[in-house]
Amino acid sequence: MISMISDLARFAIGSCLLCLVSTVACAQGGYGIDDYGYPIEDPVAATVVGTPEHLKYDLGKDRPRFRLLKLRLRPEGEIPDYFWYHDQFKYLLFYQKNPAPLVFVLAGTGGNYTGRRMLSLMRAFYNEGFHVVGLPNPTFMNFIINASSSGVPGLPEVDSRDLYDTLKRAWSEQLEERVEVTDFYFTGYSLGGTLSGWIAKLDAEERFFDFRKVLLINPSVNLFNSVTILDGYLDNNLRGPDQEGFEAFWNRTMRAMARTARAEGVDLGEDFLYDTYLLQNPDERSLELLIGTAFRISAQSLMVTADVMSESGFIIPTSLRGAQNASVDEYFIVSARTSFLEYFDGLLLPHYQKLEPGFTREKAIAAAGLGPIADFLMTADHVAVVHNADDIILADGELDWLTDVFGDRAKIWPRGGHLGNMEYRENIEWILQRFTQ
Repeated sequence: MISMISDLARFAIGSCLLCLVSTVACAQGGYGIDDYGYPIEDPVAATVVGTPEHLKYDLGKDRPRFRLLKLRLRPEGEIPDYFWYHDQFKYLLFYQKNPAPLVFVLAGTGGNYTGRRMLSLMRAFYNEGFHVVGLPNPTFMNFIINASSSGVPGLPEVDSRDLYDTLKRAWSEQLEERVEVTDFYFTGYSLGGTLSGWIAKLDAEERFFDFRKVLLINPSVNLFNSVTILDGYLDNNLRGPDQEGFEAFWNRTMRAMARTARAEGVDLGEDFLYDTYLLQNPDERSLELLIGTAFRISAQSLMVTADVMSESGFIIPTSLRGAQNASVDEYFIVSARTSFLEYFDGLLLPHYQKLEPGFTREKAIAAAGLGPIADFLMTADHVAVVHNADDIILADGELDWLTDVFGDRAKIWPRGGHLGNMEYRENIEWILQRFTQ
């Protein structure tokens, strides 16, 4: 569900890790005894470190032909002045010269087409001969402002409908005249993987694209369960009489980021993180804090944007809606303190309860995942899932649920945490094979 480690979030992780490595005990990372070559056995560490450069899929040096496209979805004047710089929906196209299949790639929570993982996956498909369209997640600011019917993302049925309608317009108004397509495909990772299942169901009903294959990469089974885990990584580790408070931790993290940004000769890439982990492995609490911080950074933009678009006053006073140059600095720490579960209870749930009396918290939790479309997924032969046995966003029993629902269409890697092995060459090769055979 959660693509927690966006570019900003990964920068925070690298900065925090630099700050922490001098205080943690040394330990030697282990290698698995099976024939799967991804080396990091601890799922929390894998989530933080990712894939070392020498083990990544080789993308070559040729740059794809690309175009950043903008699509006006709302009438002028409908977007708040506060978001004047997001007046059009944006997405990225990699295109071939000749007719080719087209694959839509959907980012994870708070992510868009510029994320490192997104670009790596897009380039892999492009090198394989696909046209590729990179899409922002419905929790990304630009999508919420331009394409969200509710302004309050978080329910997959609503968010996937918004996304599917946006794709239909993008194809009809822009893409159809730019590329010649032989077949359509769809994939997404984390929350983008969860929404891919819903998109597959919509398309099976409407057959606008008639997707030949759909792949869910490391999806959340239930968003409420996943965000409870991720929020807990930060909040639970900052509680208790011996722990520093949230504000002190947050300020220390920001100072560490600033110091690292000024440092010369420091490469914060995944090889640096990997080598650091092997030599001076942070303890479990430190790694959990890093992941929780990354998720909180990703969630901040979502919550503030949804707050403004819904005029709820949840974080930012509604009086600032029309102020183009309004300062919201004082609300930054407020949004940082706010957990996703507080957003769920304080903004998302009340919004939908106004629209549907009797829409309970229990109904919202049940709706927030793949459960409502289990019957479709069980019989949709063109839809598959790939996951990690140790993915940290899965609650007890959810991996079994996926294998029961998808059967032999489920590929489960033995380790990798949450998306830590997504760029590993064997993983990418499997994904490409899934789409080309």
